[in-house]
Amino acid sequence: MKICSVLLFTALTALSTFAQNNLKSVTPTYKPDAALSYRVEFDGDPSFTSVTLTFNSPGPFPIDQPGLTNGFGLNHFVKVKAGVYDVDGRIPSNVITGDYQLVTVNTSIDPASKQYDAKSQNIRIHIDNGAKYDFPPLKSVKPN
Repeated sequence: MKICSVLLFTALTALSTFAQNNLKSVTPTYKPDAALSYRVEFDGDPSFTSVTLTFNSPGPFPIDQPGLTNGFGLNHFVKVKAGVYDVDGRIPSNVITGDYQLVTVNTSIDPASKQYDAKSQNIRIHIDNGAKYDFPPLKSVKPN
């Protein structure tokens, strides 16, 4: 009986560790125009005139998405209570397919502003933009 208990405990521990590691690696996937919403908390009770969350993708840039961008911001915000803001927006249509990370929280108390490094918050998303563009090579340019 003791052996069964030890085996059961070992199996459950291994399963729990496996599940926790896999849950950490799950990154939500979105398409352009999807709505994103986050709650941002600060110490104290700042009266911000703007709060923007900035996401960035380090690339690589897909070859079939020339001219698209690798970053965007969410800038619609509402003060919920002292030091707490809800920030939301939509993913723009001109972003590349890729993995994105929240990199900064930008705030203003007019006329001053402050940029907070938000990488330590470890917020990551994946964007799947199905837009593909096939630009032909430039053949020549000649004066008339």
